Amino acid sequence: SHQMAASAQPVLFRRNSGRSSVRQQHVRLLLIWCFGAAAALTLASRLLFVKPLSFPSACQGESWQARLHSKVCSTVARRARAAKVSDEEAEQIEEAARLEIDILFVKSVYESRQQKERLEKELEDAGSLSQKEVAKKAKVLSRVSELVNLYDDLLNTVGQIEEAKELAKGDDELAELANLELSDLKEQRAALLERFQVAMLPTDPMDEAKVAIIEIRPAAGGDEASLWAEDLVSMYTKFCETEGLSCKLLSKSTKDNGLVVEASLEVSGEEVYSKMKFESGTHRVQRVPATETAGRTHTSTATVAVMPELDDSEVAFNEKDIEFKFMRAGGKGGQNVNKVETACHAKHKPSGIVVVCRQERSQLLNKNIAIKLIAAKLQAQDLEAKASARSAMRKSQVGSGDRSEKIRTYNFKDNRCSDHRINQNFPLGQVIGGSLQEPVRLLRLLEQQEKLRELEESLKN
Repeated sequence: SHQMAASAQPVLFRRNSGRSSVRQQHVRLLLIWCFGAAAALTLASRLLFVKPLSFPSACQGESWQARLHSKVCSTVARRARAAKVSDEEAEQIEEAARLEIDILFVKSVYESRQQKERLEKELEDAGSLSQKEVAKKAKVLSRVSELVNLYDDLLNTVGQIEEAKELAKGDDELAELANLELSDLKEQRAALLERFQVAMLPTDPMDEAKVAIIEIRPAAGGDEASLWAEDLVSMYTKFCETEGLSCKLLSKSTKDNGLVVEASLEVSGEEVYSKMKFESGTHRVQRVPATETAGRTHTSTATVAVMPELDDSEVAFNEKDIEFKFMRAGGKGGQNVNKVETACHAKHKPSGIVVVCRQERSQLLNKNIAIKLIAAKLQAQDLEAKASARSAMRKSQVGSGDRSEKIRTYNFKDNRCSDHRINQNFPLGQVIGGSLQEPVRLLRLLEQQEKLRELEESLKN
């Protein structure tokens, strides 16, 4: 038994020594893995511009994402300079990172700043410029100045936010005040950024038109449609009065019973087209007409086309291409309109556009109005052809006049006016009375949102 114990002892020792060597190997592998993981974490943290094993707490007033963003801003600028770009380009890259906007926006602002300085120098020596050129340059200067000022305000606000974040790291009263100011500054930054994005949107040259012609025609509904067209003329006249716009009845054609066949208004004033362009389309009315004896509700429509007049139109227009015919206007006005040929029938032979003017008591005045209407229609067609959006401006604006093609419905029974483009209802009496300011404001916002989406898509591509 002693021999067996002696012989078994070395075996036991050998087993223990084998286990200890395995354990040592495991410990060595574990240590190697730990050192490797620590090195990998350190390398990753350096690549991400974060201090190794540094995790700021919530009481410091600034999140690790904000610190990372500030480090990225400085690192982006440092790498931009290392890539041998110009100081101006490096500054643009750094500002784009700070403001969290696309670099193309920043480059556009720098170009606008240069344009602003150039226009200011040109307007200082305005003696060599005509009044038309001075007005045009002043308008462009106003637009680029607004863009540059908004950008500078945005940069200043972001700088204040960065300073407030630094002050908010402490534990004293100054840190509490900085935290309170920080929330206000962030709201201010959001509002400025929204205004800046709107200012970056491309301008529509037609919005600068100071004169627009509104053409109103009855569509589906017979005599009730003619009565509805007359109501629309009254509505737009009242709207122009409240907006301080000049409104003049250019032409008006009627049936034998005095109902309207076509009416044209000339509206002039600042940004008149931008205020009136949303009225283009089919206007549907649901009411019991004055011609109804059984008290049934009828649905009728009238079409509205808004055509701008631009001073710098490139439309080749020659009065020799217009064929004029004169006739008696008839109707109210005494012997002058019944015996003298004051009404004017004008046809533009190349385009086939035909207008009839009999509003004025003078043949010359009706002729001038006919020329102006033809010129406006030719210009509208030219602008739409350049935009390649629609084949003809009036056709796209008014559609076929069918009851289903409507931009707005006026329901007299429910005292409600529904704008189908924005899915909003308005009090009928206010809209009919010419209070179109709120629908116009909402439609402008919708247009801006659509342009912003298009701008975002273009930047992605």
